[in-house]
Amino acid sequence: MIKQILFEHQKKKRERFPRLLSIELSSVCNAACIMCPHSEMERVKKNMTLEMVEKIAEDCVGKPLKKINLFWFGDSLCHKKVIDAIRIIRHKLPNVKLYFSTNAGLLWKDRSQMIIDEKLLDVINFDIDGITKETFENIRIKLKFDEVMENVHYFLDYQKQQKASKPQTRITIIKMEPTVSEIEEFKKYWTPLVDKVDVNVYNTFLGTQEDRNVGEAKIQSKEGKFEWACTHPWDELVIAADGTAGLCCLDYDLNAPVGDIKNQSIEQVWQGDAIKSYRQKMLELKYDDIDVCKDCNAHIYQKNSTWVKLQT
Repeated sequence: MIKQILFEHQKKKRERFPRLLSIELSSVCNAACIMCPHSEMERVKKNMTLEMVEKIAEDCVGKPLKKINLFWFGDSLCHKKVIDAIRIIRHKLPNVKLYFSTNAGLLWKDRSQMIIDEKLLDVINFDIDGITKETFENIRIKLKFDEVMENVHYFLDYQKQQKASKPQTRITIIKMEPTVSEIEEFKKYWTPLVDKVDVNVYNTFLGTQEDRNVGEAKIQSKEGKFEWACTHPWDELVIAADGTAGLCCLDYDLNAPVGDIKNQSIEQVWQGDAIKSYRQKMLELKYDDIDVCKDCNAHIYQKNSTWVKLQT
């Protein structure tokens, strides 16, 4: 009974406004990674206009937004005006945590300097799958290992030279069949150089990609299922480069749109009928009635969260 009361309180609180926005500054990517369905994506690949960035930021002023991911289904560094976009958001929302994740292939020196000198980000994450050139280039197709390593090391060295406390630096590797043998060496190499090293579980993007999980994670991915209401539509709103709002960050082709920021406010979308309908189906565990959700393996990430424990 107490858990139910706490869950209802949490649910209503989260339904007021998203705690997290993922803003697709660019849906273009300079890589073709083996674990990513970007090359299969059918929607138009484009950069978000600065006018759209401004509108999104205005919608969030005075709201209980905690964090913005300045990326979604592309690499934001493909946007020629990416620094200008970040400046707009930082100026409008100075107290919101800004997170940036990139493959670092286009992290040129001047971009690194501006990010650090202007204190534009709270956290920057570099996605580097593999500690060897061969492994990396077999996974992150189109990227050059030596160039990426040079870019990341320049960023870290420049930040150290400037004695800058921001942004926090992170390195991520996905634990999957091609990388599992290198993870310990990867952690040993990067741990002294960055603030945090993350080892992520492999995601199949709503069941559209080959499952490359290993060990217990592979068993859970194949045999487990959602036995609770997924946290995504209560936590995060995804906004694509064209302004379309999506149900989930894994829905790369936006097969479950929930609104359009061009003619709606973020609050209107978050409290709208479309997302409410999806939430209700999840509360009733009717995942088979939601095409984008029925083959999702994201339950393996959520099972230990407080949100899930209040429901189970």
